[in-house]
Amino acid sequence: MRDILRNRMGWLHAWVGFVGGLVLVVAFTGGTLALFDTEITRWMEPELAALPEAAMTGEALDHAGAQVWALREKGQNVFLNLPSARDPVLRILHYDGHAFVGPVLDPRDGTALNSRETRGGQLFFDLHQSLYRGPVWGNLVTEAAGIGLIVAVISGVIIHFRNLVPNLLLFRPFAAPGRAWLDAHLVAGVLLLPFIIMMAYTGAVIHAPRLFPMIGAGHAARPAGRPDAGMRVVGPYAPLAPMLAQAEDIFGRGRIGFVMFGTGTVSFYRADAADFAMTRDHADFSAGDGRLVGVERIGRGMPRLGGAMRGLHFIRWGTPALRWLYFVCSVVGSMMMAAGLGLFLMKHRRVHGGTFRLALAETLALAVTLGLPLASLGYLWGSRLLPPELVHRADRETGVFFLVWLVALLHAGMRCLGGAVRPAWREQACAIAVLGCGLPILDVVSRAETAFRLRADVYLAVDACALGFGLLALWGQRVIVRAR
Repeated sequence: MRDILRNRMGWLHAWVGFVGGLVLVVAFTGGTLALFDTEITRWMEPELAALPEAAMTGEALDHAGAQVWALREKGQNVFLNLPSARDPVLRILHYDGHAFVGPVLDPRDGTALNSRETRGGQLFFDLHQSLYRGPVWGNLVTEAAGIGLIVAVISGVIIHFRNLVPNLLLFRPFAAPGRAWLDAHLVAGVLLLPFIIMMAYTGAVIHAPRLFPMIGAGHAARPAGRPDAGMRVVGPYAPLAPMLAQAEDIFGRGRIGFVMFGTGTVSFYRADAADFAMTRDHADFSAGDGRLVGVERIGRGMPRLGGAMRGLHFIRWGTPALRWLYFVCSVVGSMMMAAGLGLFLMKHRRVHGGTFRLALAETLALAVTLGLPLASLGYLWGSRLLPPELVHRADRETGVFFLVWLVALLHAGMRCLGGAVRPAWREQACAIAVLGCGLPILDVVSRAETAFRLRADVYLAVDACALGFGLLALWGQRVIVRAR
């Protein structure tokens, strides 16, 4: 009976793991990079490296508010993002269907800064959340993949439970490829089991009410709506600086993240990084005279629990050290899933070697395992090589990402269908090594005037990660060569 259960769980683990794994590697890789989406955005805006550190002034806030009101009177739905420790500039943002983009303002006086248009790290956030396919179908696919991850983890524990401890103690990274990949898959899966289940569960819970409204209908409090301060205000508008001071008296100094502008009202929202629970607590003011008209806080119970789930998943409140811990765990988790795809292919090569369906599986696995990192590096290269003044530049950058990924897919398809599976893996690993190791050089060359400033931590971090992945890919292609 126990063997029958293990066999059935083995089938479930293999097929749910492979089909779901193709999506999960994309989602996990995107989520890994999205942990530092703000820092990636700053890396992709090298013009801002010359901006001296300065606190936001009341003059800058009022000037930015005037620009927002002018844009809203033209029919543009924009809001104001305030400076933070991770992003020390003012931004006037609007949602373009995939990311929040808009002009960057100097926090000292509110004047526009000469910065290139980019979606930055938000591309990876959108890729993680919806596979760049929108908030309905994309979220539905990632939800299903997240549930599949929980199923794959449980079935995997059942399969390997009997020999779990011996396999952990006898980790053999330099054994035969099949044995080494299995050991790596097991060790990563066991050590990161709590993290993986936590991320899969919180990710499923976060989007469940949006996809299935009946789930959250009885739990989430109905929004009270933004208080109406009266008739539509045409102008003049009250200055924002005194409103910010009152909002900070309510929520705490430095805890306001963004400002929304409505019909006759201005709302100051608490920053996502202000607390463990990600909520939308806000203070509302009259746009005409600046008087406080209402404060809304998320109460206890299910809404607060939902905010805690979002906080645990997105880790906006975390210190840099905690975000780096999440990053390392996510990288290892992505590698664990990629190793699982490799194990599936190794097993089926013995039976279905040379068939079209196996070649298709090899193509898809290669495209997500190595093609996605290659496209991500290509995206960073494109951000520096495309002309800063290019029209629709953010779309062109995104186009570079998907073009490189498409080329990687076509390359994988041609090589795998031609029977050259191992060379295909080696060639894409070499491409990652070239782009990864070359990115620090590109960074220094493309911002030579600010490359050696004392506060270049964001640039050094991105360059170091790219170099690390490039060296890892270089080592990987050498392993593939020796395995012949």
